Amino acid sequence: MTDFKAIKGFTVQSIATDPKVTGIPGATWASGGNLNTARARAGAGATGNTTAAIVMGGNVSPNAQTELYNGSSWTEVNDLNTGRGEVAGTGTTTAALMVGQVPGTALVENFNGTSWSEIAEFNTGRIKQFALGTTTAALLIAGGRPGPQGGVQSVTESWNGSSWTEVNDLNTAREALSGGGNQANAIAAGGDTGSVTAVVEQWDGSSWTEVGDLNTARNFGGGGSPNYQALNVSGGFTTAVTAITENWNGTAWTEVADMSTARYAGSGGGNGATDAIVAGGNTNSDTAATEEFTGAGITDKIINEGEVYFNTATSLIRLSKKVFGTGAWASGGAMNTARQYGAGTGTQNAAFAISGTTGTRTANTEIYDGSSWTEVNNVNTARQINAAAGSTTAALTFGGSEPPVSDKTEEYNGSTWSEQNNLSTARQGLAGGGTQTAALATTGTTGSITTATEEYDGTSWTNGGVTNTGREELSGSRVGTQTAGLIAGGTGGLQLCEIYNGTAWTEVNDLNTSRQSVPGISGTQTSALIYGGSAGDPGPTANTESWNGTSWTEVANLATARYGLMGAGAGNTSSLAFSGRIPGSPVQSITEEWTVPETISNVSVDVD
Repeated sequence: MTDFKAIKGFTVQSIATDPKVTGIPGATWASGGNLNTARARAGAGATGNTTAAIVMGGNVSPNAQTELYNGSSWTEVNDLNTGRGEVAGTGTTTAALMVGQVPGTALVENFNGTSWSEIAEFNTGRIKQFALGTTTAALLIAGGRPGPQGGVQSVTESWNGSSWTEVNDLNTAREALSGGGNQANAIAAGGDTGSVTAVVEQWDGSSWTEVGDLNTARNFGGGGSPNYQALNVSGGFTTAVTAITENWNGTAWTEVADMSTARYAGSGGGNGATDAIVAGGNTNSDTAATEEFTGAGITDKIINEGEVYFNTATSLIRLSKKVFGTGAWASGGAMNTARQYGAGTGTQNAAFAISGTTGTRTANTEIYDGSSWTEVNNVNTARQINAAAGSTTAALTFGGSEPPVSDKTEEYNGSTWSEQNNLSTARQGLAGGGTQTAALATTGTTGSITTATEEYDGTSWTNGGVTNTGREELSGSRVGTQTAGLIAGGTGGLQLCEIYNGTAWTEVNDLNTSRQSVPGISGTQTSALIYGGSAGDPGPTANTESWNGTSWTEVANLATARYGLMGAGAGNTSSLAFSGRIPGSPVQSITEEWTVPETISNVSVDVD
């Protein structure tokens, strides 16, 4: 008899517990035993973990109490010799250091597993600093301030087991930072320079270098990890207390599972990637709450998207699917030349900014690599309110205002720009899309608003289907392809949205907020993002909307409201907003990056 399953079926695993989802995004926080004394800004052993942690001192009165954690509960042991808060701690439950105190003395105490003893003071007294390492080799990360009235500091000191030596300073002076590492390699993340910062610096044993910023700027006040290549920073204060956790993989930060209790100035430590703890802190009042972070261990099964299995403990058939989090804008690298009303194209990590106006029309072009902008060869004709298509190695720009209204087309081959056959109709404020060899130019103004569409085949332009509604002020970004285009908004504060099938334009669901004055728009006909522009007088908007192919949804705003900006990217999962204008201010060099975190989740399957 034929084995039908062998031909068409597949095997469903039977397992007693759900596998963990891929990597760190599947990690979770769980409640641990409360501290005996609620407190914030206490010291903690950076190498402490979910079964062996230490917390000492704190800003209650100030506090001299020391508590040890065994994986379920905290036990009070011998006190510090000098009670203090706003301090830094490092080490383990059997060998720890406590450094600094209010009002910024250089006092250091050493814990041997039983009691504390005073040892050599460091050179620059301070509060709200941060320490990493062991009792024989600790790096005191600069940060802190001399006292409540002093300015933030960048001083860094190194401990060799008997004395402190000043070494190279942080590039950005700050207090209340977090991070991880040791005397040879470390990460200093976030903090407060006078306002919260997302700056991250890496220590190589001799000097600090700026690396990838946090997604969320904030200050911390406690916690750390001995691992500089895989660590978490959790909680903190932005404009309010937060539960956000970000994981550093040695290259970039990714938002992972939030803590249950939003707080700042908590104390913690641990491996960061698989095992960490946060205790105490301030939720608007001091808390004793402890939370434990657990990631996938070496023997855990990791599930991938699309796997199916039977959970024998719950008798449920389950599968895994991709789950998208809430998108947000984060700061990117500033442009070299501030401007407005230029044209953008490309992706979030390979974007092109073409022309625009700095106050006068510019021929300047720049390429973005995901972190910084680089100037490349200029276009031949300076212009503004132009459109673009293609990529950073094969781009196209067309139309705009020189003045007069332009019909010029230029191609970029990865090095230089060359003039090509002109548009049939000169226009400015037009919308663009597609590639260098299959581009779309539509609407705009020739002196009066037009509904005309043109298609480019890599050599010349020919007329395509006309739009239902003429509009302008849509240059700056490209959306869709020559056979699947999208336009939205435009002069007069339009909410109207149309899609193109290569032959004709069809009206679809409107934007929630009308906008004009060159908003940014990027993506495809089924996944787009529109941001900024003007929702009418007065002034620009920060409003952002996401298009899923059917309807528009309002999502997180730009950090800086502006119009006349450029955009690039894949749409509602990955986009870039750059340049623009804020009334009463010079033209802008601001870049913002839109990302949506992805995780894999186990879900039950309805088999009824």
